[in-house]
Amino acid sequence: MIDHDALVSDPQSTDHGIKPTVLTFSGSDSAGLAGMQMDIKVQHAFNIHCLSVLTAVTAQNNQQVLAVHAVEQTMFDAQIKAVSAFKPGAIKTGLIAQHAQAKSIIDAKQALGIPFICDPVGAATSGNPLIARGSEDSDGHFTDVLLPHCTLITPNIPEAERLVGFSILSSQDIKNAAKILLDKGASAVLIKGGHGPCAKRFSQDYYCNPTEQFWLESQWIDTQHTRGTGCALASAIASCIALGYCLKDAVVIAKMAITQGLIDAKGLLSNPQGYIKSYMDTHDKDAESYEDTHDKGAENCEDTHAKQSYMDIQNKGAVEENYKDTHDKGAESYEDTHGKGIGNYEDTHDKGAVVIRSFPSAQQSLPSLRDDDGGAGCVEPHPFLTPVGAFPDIGDSPLGLYPIVDRADWLEMLLPLGVTAIQLRIKDLSDRRLEDEISRAVQIARRYSCRLFINDHWQLAIKHRAYGVHLGQEDLIATQSDASNPIQQLRSAGLRLGISTHCHYEVARAHSFKPSYIAYGPVFATSSKDMPWVPQGLTGLDYWQNLLAYPLVAIGGINLERAQAIHALGVSGIAMISEITQADSPLEKTSALLAALRT
Repeated sequence: MIDHDALVSDPQSTDHGIKPTVLTFSGSDSAGLAGMQMDIKVQHAFNIHCLSVLTAVTAQNNQQVLAVHAVEQTMFDAQIKAVSAFKPGAIKTGLIAQHAQAKSIIDAKQALGIPFICDPVGAATSGNPLIARGSEDSDGHFTDVLLPHCTLITPNIPEAERLVGFSILSSQDIKNAAKILLDKGASAVLIKGGHGPCAKRFSQDYYCNPTEQFWLESQWIDTQHTRGTGCALASAIASCIALGYCLKDAVVIAKMAITQGLIDAKGLLSNPQGYIKSYMDTHDKDAESYEDTHDKGAENCEDTHAKQSYMDIQNKGAVEENYKDTHDKGAESYEDTHGKGIGNYEDTHDKGAVVIRSFPSAQQSLPSLRDDDGGAGCVEPHPFLTPVGAFPDIGDSPLGLYPIVDRADWLEMLLPLGVTAIQLRIKDLSDRRLEDEISRAVQIARRYSCRLFINDHWQLAIKHRAYGVHLGQEDLIATQSDASNPIQQLRSAGLRLGISTHCHYEVARAHSFKPSYIAYGPVFATSSKDMPWVPQGLTGLDYWQNLLAYPLVAIGGINLERAQAIHALGVSGIAMISEITQADSPLEKTSALLAALRT
């Protein structure tokens, strides 16, 4: 069964003329490609105000980390006190520089009682570590302390490997790692697949909570401009939660945002000669300056590069290793990355950041959501390697008025009026009576050249050669555990498929099947079915109409007046139940609706 409570999103619940906020803990990136700078940009794109608590000041670019200086604890706590004047909707963390900072974050989370999204930053995209390892002030230690308080943790594969202590080489390894993080206390885990075994073919992220697991998959975006993706993803998730979306919706939306952001990403203009000249002038040509600061003056060197920048927040060994790797190896380090030619320089130094400009609104960014059946992943046959075929389309004519009825008699009444699409939803019949009703409905629909969709009963729809089948989310999930492979049987029989959806999470699942149409609702409050989802009105429907390339069917609380407004949005179909079946004169009401939708 679907956990309905986990699906209820209400993005209108925060619309009170007050801008939602996210309490954000992260380091400053001097290149502006990640960290707090990226957090602010992403949250601004989602129309969220970023309450900023700086954890560290870093000197870094798209190649290396030169220095990391933790914010002194008194100043760190003062920042928290300053922003406590506001009421954030979520917490997002990135780089945490000291154990004391982690403790203060936990205190803030417990006091606020709001969702906490943790991006366990241990290294920059360049691969350079941002904090020491093997000490109390290490990424693994911080994360173990924070995990019991995390609503969601979002490690990439290298980060997950550090946290669980083993190499991740397959989809099963990903699932094992996620389970360990859950066992350590996280409420949910999202392991990002950009470094995974399937990279360069498709992107595959794994979501897991104690009761549900799924993969989010999209085509690989071939770009080197990937700086800040981890920061951006976590900030997008936190932003969506602050906007009123549930966690699973937030994860899907954030995945969309990252995909679109990678498509839009651009490089940076590099200046190799200028950089090399500056480096040479300050480190090689001026022997007195260079030696005083790096070799002769131990006091000056240690004060500026170890004691101040690193020793207090990491450990001296890690600093020296990182420092020597980037400064002292000479030809291997300097020439290989800085001086072997402009071509090499541009390849490694013009890398840009992911660019997120707005809430995602394009189908090309929509991932496919595949429920975990124990065998997903690139080490097994995979849909992106053997593409899933699309279901047949509904033809050139829109579905138009789309009544949903429970008996074949309704077809005899309504189809002569000009109804060209109808759904038979029978919940109270079984066995022979059910089959007879479906068989009769198929015959009537064929007589009027009407597109008849059978709700749920796919076997009988195939047997009697109906036009199509409509499945709700629970029935769709049930087909995936059916050894007879109902979806493939429907495809092989040439039937159309319509799928009900109510949120981003469910639209992503529907997208993985490439259906003939997608139904979205409830548009308005409805009494015909007990539904936990919050009606999204014309604004929500318009969003999906513009995003999806699939024909869209609107359903939920629609009457004659609302039908005209919905029709103006350009949807393919307008589904109705009680407005027709409970009308005083169903024939008159249907005729009026048909007339209204012709204008």
